[in-house]
Amino acid sequence: MMLVQIDQQQIERLITASIAAGKKFKKELAAAINQVSKKTRLEMGREIRDRVVIKKADSEKHLSIRLSATEANLSAVVRLNKTPRLGLRHFGAKQTKKGVTYKISKVGGRGFIQGAFMGPKPGAVKTSWKGNVFQRLGKSRLPIVQKKGVSTWGVYVKNKLTIPRTKIIEDELRKQIDRRINLNVLRASGLVKT
Repeated sequence: MMLVQIDQQQIERLITASIAAGKKFKKELAAAINQVSKKTRLEMGREIRDRVVIKKADSEKHLSIRLSATEANLSAVVRLNKTPRLGLRHFGAKQTKKGVTYKISKVGGRGFIQGAFMGPKPGAVKTSWKGNVFQRLGKSRLPIVQKKGVSTWGVYVKNKLTIPRTKIIEDELRKQIDRRINLNVLRASGLVKT
């Protein structure tokens, strides 16, 4: 968990603008914090996609806003849940005559698994296995194992993406508080009615 610093002068300006507009200061600050948490979730998904070839839905599936800010609790928690590794079907797996190719990293080329096949697993009717990549390991054609790529959690942790995040969140919070100040100034002057 990281703690973010808030500029005291900016808070005083938000208090003044909120009072002038007839709004509650803590409610306005909570709204700014919630906007930051939504933006943080989107940015975390984007950082994962910058490193691996994965769809937006798959990169953000395990990202969640576990706690939203309220007047009583002025904090929010964006969480990336620890996840199992994703099957190679999420990484552009393509069947060839000699095996299966896939692409995980944005900087590297396509990988290749000799003798692999895309499936469902032979003898299974489980539809969720459709498109997954399998490989036979033994000479007797058994066992058959599913080949997997990386997890979104693993990409985030391995690349140490949590370290620069604090500075980005502080900058975004300053921006959102400024937006709230401007909104309340417009409310107080009668130009905006919300």
